[in-house]
Amino acid sequence: MPVAGERHIVEIVDFAHDGAGVGRLDGLAVFVPGALPGEEVEIEITAVKRSYAVARLVSVRQAGEARVESRCAAYGRCGGCQLQHLSYARQLEFKRNVVERALARLGKLPGVPVHPVLGMAEPWHYRNKAQLHAGLVEGRLRLGYYQPGSHTLVPLADCPLLPPPFTALVKTLEQVLPEFGVKPYDAKEHKGQLKHLVIKRSHAFGEMMVIFVTVSDRWPGKEQLVQTLQDRCPEVVSWVHNVNPGRKQILGPKFKLIAGQDRIRERLGSLTFLLSPPAFFQVNSQQAAVLYEKAVEYAGLSGRETVFDLYCGTGTLSLFLAQKAAYVYGVEAVPEAIEDAKANASHNGIGNVQFLAGEVERVLPRLAARNIKPDVVVLDPP
Repeated sequence: MPVAGERHIVEIVDFAHDGAGVGRLDGLAVFVPGALPGEEVEIEITAVKRSYAVARLVSVRQAGEARVESRCAAYGRCGGCQLQHLSYARQLEFKRNVVERALARLGKLPGVPVHPVLGMAEPWHYRNKAQLHAGLVEGRLRLGYYQPGSHTLVPLADCPLLPPPFTALVKTLEQVLPEFGVKPYDAKEHKGQLKHLVIKRSHAFGEMMVIFVTVSDRWPGKEQLVQTLQDRCPEVVSWVHNVNPGRKQILGPKFKLIAGQDRIRERLGSLTFLLSPPAFFQVNSQQAAVLYEKAVEYAGLSGRETVFDLYCGTGTLSLFLAQKAAYVYGVEAVPEAIEDAKANASHNGIGNVQFLAGEVERVLPRLAARNIKPDVVVLDPP
């Protein structure tokens, strides 16, 4: 049985579901983040459980053919990415295998065909959203991501997954916020106010939204701060204040518009979507369009069908389906998402869709009582 602190040489034979490499030591599975199948690596045991162990990658003695150099200078320290050391083609293969294994092991559905993942021609600078933490680094307010398994802040640099306007905006915010006395919240000392910063950006229109997340709603001078930022950051069309005294989630339930528009616009295909501060939206706008168009293709709609889109969120897929179906019912438990969905349907002039707020298991019996039955069901549970 291995012991924490020991170093060993192991061969990595598989992936875990989270992308960690899996080796074997004395018959025990050892999970090694950063290692790839086919590699011989030196590891240091960090934890030993009853049926598995966890280890730190010390060095790669023999690299696998799929290993590549990461593009990010902070990779390994920043907790934002896990697989930049794996070639993109093999990342897509890994994702397909995760789905296939989940169907077989968890769903008890072996043999279900899982098609190859549709990748991007250029899988960089694609994210339309960043959730950053605020902290002090060398006495300065910085914005960035936490190191894996810690609250140690890694300041945002030139992240290869974010479009350049994100990093430019963060640099401006790090300069201006201290000028107005804004300090990062210290959970141990219970001092400061700024906990997180959420940035959203439209791929199609370039519009940006900034959401300041503070520990309380008391924030004197925020209007003057935002007025200064509006002059420095004209690409930001929406400035929002969110209050979250809790520690488990980034955003709290309370939003207040400080200045600008209450929503930003995004376009997928021929549709334009209005995105409010709490609205969920796929973080890759380009691939979201590919996903929804593929879903519509698989639905095989002729224009005569009634479609149920269950767990519809803000209605993005519902509206794609409505362009090909006779009628679509979208069901979602979050009332704010339903309001966004209705606004998006109205904005796009789509009338053959109805959005219903409530839990799926409660709404479906009500539809059945009205003799409304689906020809096609799209199911995307959380």
